[in-house]
Amino acid sequence: MSLERQRRLRRTLAVGAVLLLALLWIAVKALGSGDAKAAAAATPRAATTGPQTTAPSVTQRATQSSSSSPSTSGSSSSEPTSVPESGDGKLVAVAIPGADTDRSGRRVTFSIDVEGGLGVDAASFAAKARAVLGDARGWETRLGVHFVALSPQERDAGAVADIRITLASPHLTDQLCAPLQTEGKVSCNHNGRAVINAMRWVDGVEYYQNLDDYRTYLINHEVGHGLWQVHQTCPGPGQKAPIMQQQTLGLQGCTAWPWPQQNG
Repeated sequence: MSLERQRRLRRTLAVGAVLLLALLWIAVKALGSGDAKAAAAATPRAATTGPQTTAPSVTQRATQSSSSSPSTSGSSSSEPTSVPESGDGKLVAVAIPGADTDRSGRRVTFSIDVEGGLGVDAASFAAKARAVLGDARGWETRLGVHFVALSPQERDAGAVADIRITLASPHLTDQLCAPLQTEGKVSCNHNGRAVINAMRWVDGVEYYQNLDDYRTYLINHEVGHGLWQVHQTCPGPGQKAPIMQQQTLGLQGCTAWPWPQQNG
């Protein structure tokens, strides 16, 4: 082959190689673009509109469950769904609806105070407390005591209740319970005052499907301390939790039970 033909052949091969590389580059670009579009189509976009659904709150679950508490518990359809961290810091003596039971026994007086600014109906709270203390499954039957309510007028005249049931904001609960560490989350009994944390009163806890039953437990447990009852633990899996078990913190294998009497 002559030198001239060799040079022409090399030029032809070089041009062909350039054209082949160009075609390969175009093909790669087209393939990449198609993959990107396919990936975008396969990846769903997060919804930016429409209602968001969540698990029902304790309060909502309470309306879906039957209650073992008396129907005269003082529940109200206009109850708040939350309470402020702090109320106005002022405790107001509340008149207690209803009448004392006709049971006999050691006389134990009680009064009721509610902090202002909580949004909780004070009369309903007082009615619930009265119903719980007077129930046959309660402390009157269990310990042979007889609860006697003090009116605001009697208190103004100087009467001091043996047990002062108080509904307070998380902030005031911490103050009234000190030096006990409630951390705005739990209730207590301190110096004869059964302090019910309003946050728990409204929100309940996951261990109780029925909010009204949990409120019954709160009153009975903290009043129980005022009657010199001490904490207990779960006696065994599947059994009813003792009223003096700290059921707000867990059931330890027991089932939730809000009454002092186990055979209710």
